[in-house]
Amino acid sequence: MRSLALSLIVAQVFVVVSWVWAGNPVGVITEVKGAVYIKRMGKGSWQPAKVNMPIYVGDVLRTGAKARVVVWTPNGRAQTIGSNKTVSIAPVKSGRNSLWREVWTSFVGRMKNSFSEESLATVAAARLPSSIPNRNRLTLLSPRNTKVLNRQPTFVWSGVEGAKGYRVTIGFFDEGKRVWEVIVNGTSLRYPEDAPELKPEKVYIWQVEAIGVPEASESAWFEILHPAEARDLRFALRQLSSKAPDFISYSLMAASLLESRGCYSDAISILKVAIKQAPKQPEPQFLLANLYETVGLSSHALQVRAEARQWLAVVRSLGWQVAATR
Repeated sequence: MRSLALSLIVAQVFVVVSWVWAGNPVGVITEVKGAVYIKRMGKGSWQPAKVNMPIYVGDVLRTGAKARVVVWTPNGRAQTIGSNKTVSIAPVKSGRNSLWREVWTSFVGRMKNSFSEESLATVAAARLPSSIPNRNRLTLLSPRNTKVLNRQPTFVWSGVEGAKGYRVTIGFFDEGKRVWEVIVNGTSLRYPEDAPELKPEKVYIWQVEAIGVPEASESAWFEILHPAEARDLRFALRQLSSKAPDFISYSLMAASLLESRGCYSDAISILKVAIKQAPKQPEPQFLLANLYETVGLSSHALQVRAEARQWLAVVRSLGWQVAATR
Protein backbone atom coordinates (compact mmCIF):
# COMPACT_ATOMS: atom_id res chain seq x y z
CA MET A 1 0.00 0.00 0.00
CA ARG A 2 2.91 2.33 0.70
CA SER A 3 4.27 1.91 -2.85
CA LEU A 4 0.81 2.48 -4.31
CA ALA A 5 0.35 5.67 -2.33
CA LEU A 6 3.82 6.88 -3.39
CA SER A 7 3.10 6.34 -7.06
CA LEU A 8 -0.16 8.24 -6.77
CA ILE A 9 1.56 11.15 -5.08
CA VAL A 10 4.30 11.34 -7.70
CA ALA A 11 1.66 11.43 -10.44
CA GLN A 12 -0.24 14.04 -8.41
CA VAL A 13 -3.42 12.07 -8.93
CA PHE A 14 -5.24 10.60 -5.98
CA VAL A 15 -6.92 7.41 -7.24
CA VAL A 16 -10.26 6.74 -5.61
CA VAL A 17 -13.19 4.47 -6.22
CA SER A 18 -16.20 6.04 -7.89
CA TRP A 19 -18.97 3.53 -7.54
CA VAL A 20 -20.86 6.20 -5.61
CA TRP A 21 -23.20 8.41 -7.60
CA ALA A 22 -22.50 12.01 -8.50
CA GLY A 23 -22.51 14.39 -5.56
CA ASN A 24 -21.43 11.79 -3.01
CA PRO A 25 -17.96 11.94 -1.44
CA VAL A 26 -15.23 9.64 -2.71
CA GLY A 27 -13.08 10.12 0.38
CA VAL A 28 -13.09 11.32 3.96
CA ILE A 29 -10.19 13.07 5.66
CA THR A 30 -9.33 11.16 8.82
CA GLU A 31 -6.06 12.86 9.84
CA VAL A 32 -4.43 16.24 9.30
CA LYS A 33 -0.99 17.35 10.46
CA GLY A 34 0.52 20.71 9.68
CA ALA A 35 -0.59 23.03 6.88
CA VAL A 36 -3.08 21.22 4.64
CA TYR A 37 -5.49 23.04 2.33
CA ILE A 38 -8.31 22.05 0.02
CA LYS A 39 -9.77 23.76 -3.04
CA ARG A 40 -13.24 22.62 -4.00
CA MET A 41 -14.01 21.90 -7.63
CA GLY A 42 -15.10 25.10 -9.38
CA LYS A 43 -13.86 27.30 -6.53
CA GLY A 44 -10.93 29.66 -6.74
CA SER A 45 -10.02 29.90 -3.07
CA TRP A 46 -8.19 27.52 -0.74
CA GLN A 47 -9.47 26.64 2.74
CA PRO A 48 -7.91 24.69 5.61
CA ALA A 49 -8.56 20.97 5.38
CA LYS A 50 -10.16 19.42 8.43
CA VAL A 51 -10.78 15.88 9.56
CA ASN A 52 -14.23 14.43 8.84
CA MET A 53 -14.27 16.65 5.74
CA PRO A 54 -15.78 14.81 2.72
CA ILE A 55 -13.69 14.78 -0.47
CA TYR A 56 -15.29 14.96 -3.91
CA VAL A 57 -14.12 14.35 -7.46
CA GLY A 58 -12.43 17.50 -8.75
CA ASP A 59 -11.23 18.72 -5.36
CA VAL A 60 -7.54 19.50 -4.92
CA LEU A 61 -5.50 18.91 -1.76
CA ARG A 62 -2.27 20.78 -1.03
CA THR A 63 0.19 20.06 1.77
CA GLY A 64 2.88 22.31 3.16
CA ALA A 65 6.32 21.55 4.55
CA LYS A 66 6.33 18.73 7.13
CA ALA A 67 2.59 18.29 6.64
CA ARG A 68 0.48 15.30 5.76
CA VAL A 69 -3.13 14.30 5.28
CA VAL A 70 -4.78 10.88 5.42
CA VAL A 71 -7.89 10.15 3.36
CA TRP A 72 -9.99 7.00 3.69
CA THR A 73 -11.49 5.80 0.40
CA PRO A 74 -14.29 3.34 -0.45
CA ASN A 75 -11.83 0.60 -1.42
CA GLY A 76 -11.02 0.12 2.27
CA ARG A 77 -7.62 1.83 2.16
CA ALA A 78 -6.27 4.85 3.96
CA GLN A 79 -4.14 6.91 1.57
CA THR A 80 -1.47 9.25 2.94
CA ILE A 81 -0.33 12.41 1.13
CA GLY A 82 3.04 13.65 2.33
CA SER A 83 4.53 17.14 2.50
CA ASN A 84 4.74 19.68 -0.33
CA LYS A 85 2.26 17.92 -2.61
CA THR A 86 -0.67 19.10 -4.72
CA VAL A 87 -3.08 16.27 -5.43
CA SER A 88 -6.16 16.28 -7.65
CA ILE A 89 -9.02 13.96 -6.76
CA ALA A 90 -9.94 11.90 -9.82
CA PRO A 91 -12.38 8.98 -10.15
CA VAL A 92 -11.56 5.52 -11.43
CA LYS A 93 -13.96 2.61 -11.80
CA SER A 94 -13.47 -0.40 -9.59
CA GLY A 95 -15.11 -3.78 -9.17
CA ARG A 96 -15.14 -3.74 -5.40
CA ASN A 97 -17.85 -5.92 -3.92
CA SER A 98 -20.80 -4.87 -1.83
CA LEU A 99 -18.98 -5.61 1.44
CA TRP A 100 -16.75 -2.58 1.07
CA ARG A 101 -19.65 -0.51 -0.16
CA GLU A 102 -21.47 -1.28 3.07
CA VAL A 103 -18.44 -0.42 5.20
CA TRP A 104 -17.89 2.79 3.27
CA THR A 105 -21.54 3.89 3.29
CA SER A 106 -21.77 3.37 7.04
CA PHE A 107 -18.54 5.25 7.75
CA VAL A 108 -18.93 8.14 5.34
CA GLY A 109 -22.51 8.68 6.45
CA ARG A 110 -21.34 9.16 10.01
CA MET A 111 -18.57 11.49 8.90
CA LYS A 112 -20.91 13.67 6.84
CA ASN A 113 -23.44 13.93 9.66
CA SER A 114 -20.80 14.74 12.25
CA PHE A 115 -18.74 17.26 10.28
CA SER A 116 -19.99 20.36 12.04
CA GLU A 117 -18.21 22.40 14.66
CA GLU A 118 -21.56 23.61 16.02
CA SER A 119 -23.00 20.13 16.35
CA LEU A 120 -19.75 18.91 17.88
CA ALA A 121 -19.87 21.62 20.52
CA THR A 122 -23.53 20.90 21.21
CA VAL A 123 -23.20 17.17 21.75
CA ALA A 124 -20.01 17.57 23.78
CA ALA A 125 -21.27 20.26 26.15
CA ALA A 126 -21.81 17.86 29.03
CA ARG A 127 -20.89 18.95 32.54
CA LEU A 128 -18.85 16.46 34.56
CA PRO A 129 -20.69 16.76 37.91
CA SER A 130 -23.97 15.64 36.35
CA SER A 131 -22.41 13.05 34.07
CA ILE A 132 -21.13 10.58 36.64
CA PRO A 133 -23.13 7.33 36.55
CA ASN A 134 -24.95 6.37 39.75
CA ARG A 135 -22.80 3.67 41.34
CA ASN A 136 -25.55 2.65 43.77
CA ARG A 137 -27.90 1.68 40.95
CA LEU A 138 -27.66 -1.69 39.27
CA THR A 139 -27.09 -1.13 35.56
CA LEU A 140 -26.84 -3.73 32.82
CA LEU A 141 -23.80 -2.89 30.69
CA SER A 142 -23.46 -5.63 28.06
CA PRO A 143 -25.16 -6.98 26.05
CA ARG A 144 -27.67 -4.18 26.35
CA ASN A 145 -30.50 -3.75 23.82
CA THR A 146 -28.39 -5.10 20.99
CA LYS A 147 -27.65 -7.92 18.60
CA VAL A 148 -24.53 -9.95 19.42
CA LEU A 149 -21.98 -11.90 17.41
CA ASN A 150 -21.11 -14.52 20.02
CA ARG A 151 -23.45 -17.43 20.67
CA GLN A 152 -22.20 -17.45 24.27
CA PRO A 153 -22.19 -13.79 25.25
CA THR A 154 -20.59 -12.44 28.39
CA PHE A 155 -23.08 -10.59 30.60
CA VAL A 156 -21.73 -7.58 32.49
CA TRP A 157 -23.45 -5.29 34.98
CA SER A 158 -22.53 -2.75 37.64
CA GLY A 159 -22.17 -3.80 41.25
CA VAL A 160 -24.45 -2.59 44.03
CA GLU A 161 -23.28 -1.88 47.56
CA GLY A 162 -24.69 -4.34 50.07
CA ALA A 163 -25.64 -7.00 47.53
CA LYS A 164 -25.26 -10.59 48.79
CA GLY A 165 -25.13 -11.92 45.28
CA TYR A 166 -26.83 -11.48 41.93
CA ARG A 167 -29.62 -13.51 40.39
CA VAL A 168 -29.27 -13.65 36.59
CA THR A 169 -32.31 -14.73 34.59
CA ILE A 170 -32.68 -15.19 30.83
CA GLY A 171 -35.98 -15.68 29.07
CA PHE A 172 -37.79 -15.28 25.76
CA PHE A 173 -39.06 -11.79 25.05
CA ASP A 174 -42.28 -12.85 23.33
CA GLU A 175 -43.17 -15.90 25.39
CA GLY A 176 -42.41 -14.91 28.97
CA LYS A 177 -40.65 -18.27 29.32
CA ARG A 178 -37.61 -18.60 31.55
CA VAL A 179 -34.70 -20.22 29.76
CA TRP A 180 -31.94 -20.17 32.37
CA GLU A 181 -31.22 -18.78 35.83
CA VAL A 182 -28.20 -18.70 38.09
CA ILE A 183 -26.94 -16.90 41.22
CA VAL A 184 -23.40 -15.49 41.17
CA ASN A 185 -21.23 -13.30 43.38
CA GLY A 186 -19.44 -11.27 40.71
CA THR A 187 -20.63 -8.72 38.16
CA SER A 188 -19.92 -10.65 34.96
CA LEU A 189 -20.85 -14.04 33.63
CA ARG A 190 -20.17 -15.87 30.38
CA TYR A 191 -23.09 -17.93 29.18
CA PRO A 192 -21.94 -21.52 29.80
CA GLU A 193 -21.74 -24.25 27.19
CA ASP A 194 -23.91 -26.63 29.21
CA ALA A 195 -26.77 -24.11 29.45
CA PRO A 196 -29.68 -24.28 26.96
CA GLU A 197 -28.55 -23.12 23.53
CA LEU A 198 -29.48 -19.55 22.67
CA LYS A 199 -31.34 -19.54 19.35
CA PRO A 200 -30.32 -17.11 16.60
CA GLU A 201 -32.73 -14.36 15.58
CA LYS A 202 -34.72 -14.86 18.77
CA VAL A 203 -35.11 -11.88 21.10
CA TYR A 204 -34.15 -12.65 24.70
CA ILE A 205 -34.62 -10.68 27.89
CA TRP A 206 -31.99 -10.90 30.59
CA GLN A 207 -32.43 -9.57 34.10
CA VAL A 208 -30.09 -9.13 37.03
CA GLU A 209 -31.38 -8.74 40.58
CA ALA A 210 -29.16 -7.69 43.49
CA ILE A 211 -29.98 -10.08 46.31
CA GLY A 212 -30.64 -8.31 49.60
CA VAL A 213 -31.06 -4.85 48.04
CA PRO A 214 -34.70 -3.86 47.48
CA GLU A 215 -35.65 -2.72 43.96
CA ALA A 216 -32.09 -3.19 42.68
CA SER A 217 -32.73 -4.92 39.36
CA GLU A 218 -32.74 -4.15 35.66
CA SER A 219 -33.63 -5.88 32.39
CA ALA A 220 -32.39 -5.55 28.80
CA TRP A 221 -32.84 -7.42 25.53
CA PHE A 222 -30.38 -9.08 23.16
CA GLU A 223 -30.50 -11.18 20.01
CA ILE A 224 -27.97 -13.67 18.65
CA LEU A 225 -27.08 -13.04 15.00
CA HIS A 226 -27.84 -15.75 12.46
CA PRO A 227 -24.67 -17.88 11.96
CA ALA A 228 -24.34 -16.89 8.28
CA GLU A 229 -24.64 -13.19 9.08
CA ALA A 230 -22.19 -13.52 11.96
CA ARG A 231 -19.71 -15.33 9.70
CA ASP A 232 -19.91 -12.63 7.02
CA LEU A 233 -19.51 -9.90 9.61
CA ARG A 234 -16.45 -11.52 11.15
CA PHE A 235 -14.93 -11.85 7.68
CA ALA A 236 -15.59 -8.16 7.04
CA LEU A 237 -13.91 -7.23 10.31
CA ARG A 238 -10.84 -9.32 9.47
CA GLN A 239 -10.56 -7.68 6.07
CA LEU A 240 -10.95 -4.29 7.66
CA SER A 241 -8.24 -5.05 10.22
CA SER A 242 -5.79 -6.09 7.50
CA LYS A 243 -6.27 -2.83 5.58
CA ALA A 244 -6.49 -0.28 8.38
CA PRO A 245 -3.31 1.77 8.91
CA ASP A 246 -3.60 1.56 12.70
CA PHE A 247 -5.89 0.24 15.41
CA ILE A 248 -7.63 3.57 16.00
CA SER A 249 -8.67 3.76 12.35
CA TYR A 250 -9.78 0.13 12.50
CA SER A 251 -11.80 0.70 15.65
CA LEU A 252 -13.72 3.60 14.12
CA MET A 253 -14.51 1.71 10.92
CA ALA A 254 -15.30 -1.55 12.71
CA ALA A 255 -17.55 0.15 15.25
CA SER A 256 -19.39 1.93 12.44
CA LEU A 257 -19.94 -1.36 10.61
CA LEU A 258 -21.07 -3.18 13.76
CA GLU A 259 -23.44 -0.33 14.56
CA SER A 260 -24.98 -0.59 11.08
CA ARG A 261 -25.74 -4.26 11.84
CA GLY A 262 -27.24 -3.47 15.23
CA CYS A 263 -24.32 -5.01 17.16
CA TYR A 264 -23.97 -2.08 19.53
CA SER A 265 -22.33 -3.90 22.44
CA ASP A 266 -19.67 -5.43 20.17
CA ALA A 267 -18.97 -1.95 18.77
CA ILE A 268 -18.69 -0.57 22.30
CA SER A 269 -16.18 -3.28 23.24
CA ILE A 270 -13.89 -2.42 20.32
CA LEU A 271 -14.00 1.30 21.10
CA LYS A 272 -13.20 0.71 24.77
CA VAL A 273 -10.06 -1.17 23.75
CA ALA A 274 -9.10 1.68 21.43
CA ILE A 275 -9.60 4.24 24.20
CA LYS A 276 -7.49 2.16 26.57
CA GLN A 277 -4.68 2.11 24.01
CA ALA A 278 -4.99 5.80 23.14
CA PRO A 279 -6.84 7.54 25.98
CA LYS A 280 -6.00 11.04 24.71
CA GLN A 281 -7.58 10.61 21.28
CA PRO A 282 -11.15 11.91 21.37
CA GLU A 283 -12.57 10.41 18.17
CA PRO A 284 -13.30 6.91 19.61
CA GLN A 285 -14.76 8.59 22.69
CA PHE A 286 -17.29 10.59 20.69
CA LEU A 287 -18.43 7.48 18.84
CA LEU A 288 -18.59 5.53 22.10
CA ALA A 289 -20.77 8.23 23.63
CA ASN A 290 -23.17 7.95 20.70
CA LEU A 291 -23.40 4.18 21.14
CA TYR A 292 -23.97 4.54 24.88
CA GLU A 293 -26.97 6.71 24.11
CA THR A 294 -28.26 4.18 21.60
CA VAL A 295 -28.35 1.36 24.16
CA GLY A 296 -29.79 3.55 26.91
CA LEU A 297 -26.71 4.48 28.95
CA SER A 298 -27.19 8.23 28.86
CA SER A 299 -25.15 9.02 31.95
CA HIS A 300 -22.20 7.09 30.55
CA ALA A 301 -22.57 9.00 27.28
CA LEU A 302 -22.45 12.35 29.06
CA GLN A 303 -19.32 11.44 30.95
CA VAL A 304 -17.48 10.14 27.88
CA ARG A 305 -18.43 13.20 25.83
CA ALA A 306 -17.16 15.52 28.52
CA GLU A 307 -13.82 13.70 28.60
CA ALA A 308 -13.61 13.66 24.80
CA ARG A 309 -14.25 17.39 24.64
CA GLN A 310 -11.37 18.05 27.02
CA TRP A 311 -8.95 15.95 24.95
CA LEU A 312 -10.19 17.57 21.75
CA ALA A 313 -9.08 20.96 23.07
CA VAL A 314 -5.69 19.52 24.06
CA VAL A 315 -4.86 17.87 20.72
CA ARG A 316 -5.92 20.96 18.77
CA SER A 317 -3.69 23.12 20.94
CA LEU A 318 -0.81 20.85 19.86
CA GLY A 319 -1.55 21.45 16.20
CA TRP A 320 -3.36 18.19 15.45
CA GLN A 321 -6.88 17.73 14.17
CA VAL A 322 -8.72 14.50 14.81
CA ALA A 323 -11.89 12.88 13.61
CA ALA A 324 -14.66 13.47 16.16
CA THR A 325 -17.81 11.46 15.49
CA ARG A 326 -21.17 11.85 17.18
